[in-house]
Amino acid sequence: MKKFDIAKGEIFSLLTSNQIDELSEIAVIKDFGEEQIIYDQKEEAKNLFILLEGRVSLRIPSNKDKTIENFSLVIENILHQGELFGSNLLFDIKRYMTRATAVKPSKIMILDAKKFLEIIRENKSEFVVLSYLAKVYFQRYITAMKEFEECLKQYNAV
Repeated sequence: MKKFDIAKGEIFSLLTSNQIDELSEIAVIKDFGEEQIIYDQKEEAKNLFILLEGRVSLRIPSNKDKTIENFSLVIENILHQGELFGSNLLFDIKRYMTRATAVKPSKIMILDAKKFLEIIRENKSEFVVLSYLAKVYFQRYITAMKEFEECLKQYNAV
């Protein structure tokens, strides 16, 4: 079986080697097929997800069409090994705000969010990790606003 070095992920560079070892022990690696849903919008947020291989899309449906496939706003495309997504519970948000779908066959590491929090709190690295994640969320917000502007331009052109 292929071994993945989670320490290569940007978020893990903020952790100690002991924390990385603890996370490796609780990690589950799962394969997702093309167009398979990893988690759905409004589903209870229990886990963190780290892309190991493949590509994942985070989307929000329109208010008029909840199917997402017909019309949705792309918030982010997760492309890089070690990129983290689905971190809602770390910010005390109890449900996922997006739908995560594998754009192509993907290998995802899944971590229990509560255990992740316990591990980073033990070594006093919670502030550093959450500051990093706040930066990631802010970038996703900017991306979503740009996508929204494009949708408005297309709508107004019709």
